[in-house]
Amino acid sequence: MSEAAFFYNLTTQRPPRPKPPAAQTKLSAHPQPQELGTAFKKTHATQKHSLSSKQKTRQHSSSVSTSTDSHSTASTSTGTAPQGLEESRHGPMLSTPLPDYKHAANQTAKARAAAQAAQAASRKSSPSSAISAADRKHALQVAAEQRAAAVATTRKDALGRSGSISSNTASSGVTALTSSEPTSNDELGARPFTRRNGRRYLRDMSLSYPLPCDLAEIHRQTLRTMLLCQVFNGPVCSPSFVKKPPSRVLEVGCGTGFWSVMCHRHFAQRGFPSIQFTGMDIAPLAPRMDSDDDMKWTFVQHDLRRVPLPFRADEFNLVMIKDMSMVTPTTGMQQELMDEYIRILKPGGTLEIWDGDHSLRMLLPHAPPTLKDDDESECGEQALTNAMGTYTLTSSTPLAAPQNQYLNDYNAWVSKALELRQLTPMPCTTIRPMLLQEAEVLVEIDCRRLAIPLGEVRWEREGVGGAVTQGSNGHVISSKGKAKELDRRALTAGQAALRRTALMTVIGMIESLEPLLREASGKGQDEWDRWQGSMMADLLKGGGTSWGECLEVGAWWARKKKPPP
Repeated sequence: MSEAAFFYNLTTQRPPRPKPPAAQTKLSAHPQPQELGTAFKKTHATQKHSLSSKQKTRQHSSSVSTSTDSHSTASTSTGTAPQGLEESRHGPMLSTPLPDYKHAANQTAKARAAAQAAQAASRKSSPSSAISAADRKHALQVAAEQRAAAVATTRKDALGRSGSISSNTASSGVTALTSSEPTSNDELGARPFTRRNGRRYLRDMSLSYPLPCDLAEIHRQTLRTMLLCQVFNGPVCSPSFVKKPPSRVLEVGCGTGFWSVMCHRHFAQRGFPSIQFTGMDIAPLAPRMDSDDDMKWTFVQHDLRRVPLPFRADEFNLVMIKDMSMVTPTTGMQQELMDEYIRILKPGGTLEIWDGDHSLRMLLPHAPPTLKDDDESECGEQALTNAMGTYTLTSSTPLAAPQNQYLNDYNAWVSKALELRQLTPMPCTTIRPMLLQEAEVLVEIDCRRLAIPLGEVRWEREGVGGAVTQGSNGHVISSKGKAKELDRRALTAGQAALRRTALMTVIGMIESLEPLLREASGKGQDEWDRWQGSMMADLLKGGGTSWGECLEVGAWWARKKKPPP
């Protein structure tokens, strides 16, 4: 409210004006417009009588046209109504009545003449008829400007959204209000965003996507893309492009197109700068890249619920689907999109999916897999994983529910909230089976899954080995006994930074999902703020992730079969 008050004071402050009319003129609180002929005669006679005393005032207001006077009078027409009628129209709770802009702007000539006749009749009994037209015009203009500013501030505070655009028209004194509510599909495409819960969201309420589309969420997604490119050692995990890069790439749900930029830089550094990138998203967040002649980029705004996709069959060598588990509900939509991805993929092309679980788990003490000498590529991947301070996830990797109570709360709430939207909180368990059921057209199906701890883990520092103990939830959390010196691990600066980045993406996700989580938890705003503050203090400063809580991510890929010769 302090910001609104400051905005109101700033907009209503004006430069010093000529002295107002004297007190004996008795300026009416409800100035009324006159009929055209009578008003002109009386004004002309008054101007002749008070020419010398009102010279400055007439010069100040001479730039205002007759149409401005009429529109200003119309915009303040609520002042002409009786007090009881005014309260019944606008309600007794509004300190500043809202002008009826639609009525004032669209009055017929007959209705306007009748209103002017009634106003002229009431004006004859008012002592304010001695006021000159210039003084009246000045007072009406000031009152219209103040009322317009008050209306804009009142509507902004009452509605709590910035989607309603309020602009003052200086020539007419009428405030133009543009509603933020969607009226048609064309408006959804032209104005896809709205303001809710203090953040910017997609306007279409029928979408399952629960995340905002503002700068904070874009920053979180950018951090996550950089994190995944780091742990996967590049923007593509499929071995198909080790020697020959793709010529045409489609990024589904591209957002700002940051992954495409990273992919372009990756292959450009290897001597392949001419790859054609296409980004597709329902929200026009991707910037124009025309100034970057080094990158060939095309953006297509499209709703994935509308199939077929706006591309030809066999058009792309690589179709990249990254972090789309909160976009596609667990209905027939996933299968429809999978059929479309295969259709637009060239024979021999690669379909690659990156995603991660939204529900968090905890790594139990275990040693990383040993390096195998017989497979150089697998040996290199495992060596990179160990160097990053991450863990390869296999069917034998020991995992359990988090020890941290705040993350346990988050898991329960996010599962409930996403299931209500028909979204899965653990998409990593569904992607590989979805690819395997397309075995008739997809070959070389493979994946790589990683667990990124969210901080320094106690059993890493203490060393793995010896007898083990259990925590309060019955899961193994630490080890006892004399550990080997080689088993003790101390994080490097790079490993600590990578885990900190993973933790920041998790906290950013909790903040972006606040409305859904708060509703699922049943907490009020004050109670939620206390919980969130305690959670962040525990995770960021209290070592709340030292039991092994981790972020699980994965990459899955497959190739489309080539037709037989």
